[in-house]
Amino acid sequence: MKRYKLFVILSTFFLFIMIGIVYSNMQSQLADQILQAQGMSMEARIVKPKKTMTIASFLKWIKKEFPKESIQMQFKSKEDKNQVLIWSQNRDLNYFPVSSGRFFSEDDFKGQVTIAAVSPSSAASQIKTQGNTYLIANGQYYSVVGSLKAVPYQSSKAYYLTTGVKQETGQSRINHFTLYVDASSQTIGKIASHLKSETYWPDFVKRGRQRRLTLLMPEALLILFLLGVGILLMGLIAWLTWKETDLSHVKGDLLSNLILNRSGRFIVFMVLEAFASYFLLVWKAYYSNRSILGLLLLGTVVVELAVYVGMMVYMYRKGKQADD
Repeated sequence: MKRYKLFVILSTFFLFIMIGIVYSNMQSQLADQILQAQGMSMEARIVKPKKTMTIASFLKWIKKEFPKESIQMQFKSKEDKNQVLIWSQNRDLNYFPVSSGRFFSEDDFKGQVTIAAVSPSSAASQIKTQGNTYLIANGQYYSVVGSLKAVPYQSSKAYYLTTGVKQETGQSRINHFTLYVDASSQTIGKIASHLKSETYWPDFVKRGRQRRLTLLMPEALLILFLLGVGILLMGLIAWLTWKETDLSHVKGDLLSNLILNRSGRFIVFMVLEAFASYFLLVWKAYYSNRSILGLLLLGTVVVELAVYVGMMVYMYRKGKQADD
């Protein structure tokens, strides 16, 4: 009997781990989809500046107000629809997939030289000379450091330029651009207020939210299946616990105390399993939102323990009626 109980207990721990892994895969898919498509997260918002300050002046304000904040900004030109200026602070941009060369690093935004990266179908004029590729835009030549990979279902003719306080692109007026900001919601709100603008949802975020259900349905169904397995395991361990107490041949208050004692230990053990699963998963797996993982594991524990307690109450009452 004890071997069966040990097997069920270990199976519930494995079940917690499996649910956490499936949820991690769901969040990874969403992150990969958004990052590959736009290089931005689901937190990104559009800001339409009304101020006439230069980009360089704006970036100086950003550095002063949010020196430790992780921020990425894309300035999409209103005059040249394919031109995008990139700037980031305290953030790597390695998630932009490149087929050759590299994408920008944070050091590129601190220097004086503006450099470029191009999408696979970029319409911008380019020339190759002495083994180097240069992009021509607005009569200026920019060294191309990387070419982006083609992303499925994404067709872009954009070309990307760095911008910064010391760079020539930083002298452009910010109201000539639509600004995409990827940062915390509080920071985005302050930036929008500074630029006298509202915030708007980008289309790619809207589509991502609308597609979540259909894209992640297989994983969601798998989590429900695992929860169903957990419910069966709780029914099994409740039956094993009852059989074990029944074999002791105790009656009345002694039987109630024995059931409460063994069930209490099991409930504590289940809660400890959930905590151990959470910390193990956070340590080893990817989660953009750990609080949801905690709620998912907590919900699983609550449902499973509700089934266990319900089964124990049912069998106790049934056994009591039989004795009467």
